Amino acid sequence: MIRPVTFADLWTLRRKPRSSVTLYNETMLALPHRPFWFAMRCTIEGAGRDGATFVFRERGMQAVVQAVGRYGRPELDIVQLLAYGNATSPTDPDAWFRLLEVLCVHAGQHRVQRLYGALSERHEELREVFRQLGFSSFGYQTVMRLDGPDWDQGTSIAPMRPQSRRDVWAIHKLYGAVTPKSVQHAEARAPRDWMLPLARGWSRPARRAWVLGPHDDLTAYLHLTSGPAGHILRLLVRPEARDATTDILRFGLGHISDSLPVYLLLREYQQELMLPAGDLGFQPIGEQALLYKQTTVAVRRSMLVPALEPRPEPHTPIPTISSMREDVRPYARATRYHE
Repeated sequence: MIRPVTFADLWTLRRKPRSSVTLYNETMLALPHRPFWFAMRCTIEGAGRDGATFVFRERGMQAVVQAVGRYGRPELDIVQLLAYGNATSPTDPDAWFRLLEVLCVHAGQHRVQRLYGALSERHEELREVFRQLGFSSFGYQTVMRLDGPDWDQGTSIAPMRPQSRRDVWAIHKLYGAVTPKSVQHAEARAPRDWMLPLARGWSRPARRAWVLGPHDDLTAYLHLTSGPAGHILRLLVRPEARDATTDILRFGLGHISDSLPVYLLLREYQQELMLPAGDLGFQPIGEQALLYKQTTVAVRRSMLVPALEPRPEPHTPIPTISSMREDVRPYARATRYHE
């Protein structure tokens, strides 16, 4: 049986799971995901575009899938797969397959257009589960970590400035210039998606960003996400400005004043940036396959209506003559030609 989480399921989520798979995204690296508290929130608010928790129960086995909504976008990130109990049938991947299938249906019913998952490279069996559910890979991501800012490699800093509202379109152009078309199609970003939130929500990490170059032709973009678990850096750099990568990263590290871990996320098409990042002390700690699934289908319709297609016949209104009792102003009086 599969159903949304209820209060009766919370006791199960308080226990240690037999097996667990966490699909880390940018927000989870900065803000820890608590399955129990998230399930309680879903119990109170209900499953929707902001998040969902579904529970599978059969033959003494319990399995859970959790997905978190992206702020301001019709998208869900699959973040947690859990299994409880001592039963060996069905297997964990089989139970998770059924849960993910129900989650995809739920997403479509609630107008969620895309589902994402960042799956570690070591989970080959789960890759097949996602593939059978219609998920496609749009790239790979390397997670690098720096335990603390390292200033021993140099003192030069890129002359970056804080992002403003007028930089949004220029950032989107920079993104389009350095990102493969297949990735752009999967992420479906719009210029407004680069805007920073005006206020920080209690459940969202803080976000800051800086740009380098003129307003209409940016050279680099640096984004910093900060939370109680760490800081995450994302970087966009034009190929001709890759020599400035170290100075750009050093600029971002200069805005971090605590000793929390610092992460750098680089896509497969940014591998040339790993060397300058390594000079500052960043070391790769994991590889992720980036998966997504569309819940919408394009519909094509002809611009020309076929001649044989049934359609309502044209109807011409029948003219009527006003009654003498109706209050009608004569044309001559209205135009005052008689005066």
